[in-house]
Amino acid sequence: MKRSYNGDTDGTQPDRRAILKTGALGLTSIVGGTGLASAELNQKQPQGSAVYTAKASGGAAISNERRRAVRRQAARDFERKNGRAPAAIPASEQVTSSGEVVAYAYGFDANGVGRSYVGIAGEDMTEPQAESGRAEAQIHDQFDSHVADISSAIETSEQVTTMAGGMVSDTNNMEQVFSQKLEYLEDPYGTVGSTFYWFIDTLGSSEGDVHALHSPAGYEPGTSKYGSDYKNEWGRVFHRWNQSEMGNTDVDYGQWKPYGTQGGSSSTSYSLSVSAGWMTASVTAGISWSYSQPNVEVVDESSPTSEYNQWQLKLNSAWDDDTRENFIGFQPSSAASMNHYDSSSMGKRTISGNEVKAQFSNGDSSRNLWSKNEFYLQPA
Repeated sequence: MKRSYNGDTDGTQPDRRAILKTGALGLTSIVGGTGLASAELNQKQPQGSAVYTAKASGGAAISNERRRAVRRQAARDFERKNGRAPAAIPASEQVTSSGEVVAYAYGFDANGVGRSYVGIAGEDMTEPQAESGRAEAQIHDQFDSHVADISSAIETSEQVTTMAGGMVSDTNNMEQVFSQKLEYLEDPYGTVGSTFYWFIDTLGSSEGDVHALHSPAGYEPGTSKYGSDYKNEWGRVFHRWNQSEMGNTDVDYGQWKPYGTQGGSSSTSYSLSVSAGWMTASVTAGISWSYSQPNVEVVDESSPTSEYNQWQLKLNSAWDDDTRENFIGFQPSSAASMNHYDSSSMGKRTISGNEVKAQFSNGDSSRNLWSKNEFYLQPA
């Protein structure tokens, strides 16, 4: 631990280390969480932006600059509708093992929460005659549905009338900043996906901030996605708080929970701190859950002293077990405190890195799919 932040509290509010231990990993009952937008009451009901999109086909990619342009469009539309810009633009940029971003969407809800979708496609390029374009086509086929999900979340946020811009109960001084759904499809190996929920504390101190990441991750092997012979080997999620550019980072131990195809009966029980659904950010705390160790095991490889959290979803099952041939997943969460981000005096600053990764195998060869994401804030 490097430092505990007391901020500007008067003794009636918990300090930031207390939030790190009980707040960021003890979120409960968030519905359409608040964001970085000002808490001042507007003269008119706040409005969300339109959802802006970009799509590429034929093996082309949507560049980082094009995605930044999409986000700027959303920020300008939010400012036009509300008479003020969002306090910051939360976003991430992706680097993948071999795929390209072929679908992208971004919008702000009425509370200033950034909401995004990223679709990444790849395929085996070693045999050109086998190139099918299926991964790209599957992402494009579902893109309108993902855009509609974001639009629906934005419309819901506009119907809330509290000063902070959202209905929040018992969040222990945390609010949502950003959500992003990422899907990485590579034919014939499988699919790696995650929905990232990013939260920040609400104490308003200039001394420091507490950030939390909740990133449910899922893995679908080629056996079920493409009818190939590639099966699940393992999945991993990394929360790389050591990539923060804010300084004075203090990382907490994380939490995790398996879901999807698990197999077997209950044998070991744990406590889950955060669980959320896509776009609604419905959060519950203190859930007791269990899994059968012989089939599915979560190995916590975190190192708070080295400022990162890392987990492996490990399969101990037989080669013909259901967990090898069907969707599996788990839900890691972690939190870290760091120096305060001031959009009026700072430019783009990385808050955390995040990686979702999987290995698929057919017994003779294996393929690692990964997407590295850099989460950052920048002025609008």
